[in-house]
Amino acid sequence: MSDLFEQQSPLVQIELREPRGEAPHIEEKALGYLNLRGRPANTGFVAGVLKVLGVEAPVDPNTVIDAGDKRIYWLGPDEWLIVIPAGQQQKIAGELRAALDGVFSSVVDNSSGLTTIHVTGENAAALLATDCPLDLHPREFKPGQCAQTRLAKAGMTISPLADASGFEVIIRRSFADYLLRWLQDAAVAFE
Repeated sequence: MSDLFEQQSPLVQIELREPRGEAPHIEEKALGYLNLRGRPANTGFVAGVLKVLGVEAPVDPNTVIDAGDKRIYWLGPDEWLIVIPAGQQQKIAGELRAALDGVFSSVVDNSSGLTTIHVTGENAAALLATDCPLDLHPREFKPGQCAQTRLAKAGMTISPLADASGFEVIIRRSFADYLLRWLQDAAVAFE
């Protein structure tokens, strides 16, 4: 992210409602997003990622690793999404590029194209299950797992939060206001 401007939320024009009754809490999180590509069998790649992030990128499909204030999502056999606190994108991307210099890899800042919504509370899974094809019950979808799927016809990456209080939903910026309005409308059923 450039120092010349501050990234604006794609949901700036929407007033988030306070949950009523049994409705889940819906909240946007200001975060940074780095797309990382490389070969997990390459020891130079593994060492570079470990040096910068403090953990190896997950190699098991549909898993996510929490590493302090970072979350690393497995997106494919050679692709990961690194979710970091907003404002750290340039620093961490630069460190990764330096650590992976000469190693077949790619680091791209996708922060301007994605946003995160946390859906928490007792009925968070029920709200999302209204139009998500995954089984979100905690016996099937646990912290440490992630999936790329859809919600209300919008593509998303979803993961249970580490404390099992709800879900982290990562969506494209262009779908953000549509999906937030859909979530708020669907949450009325739980009031």
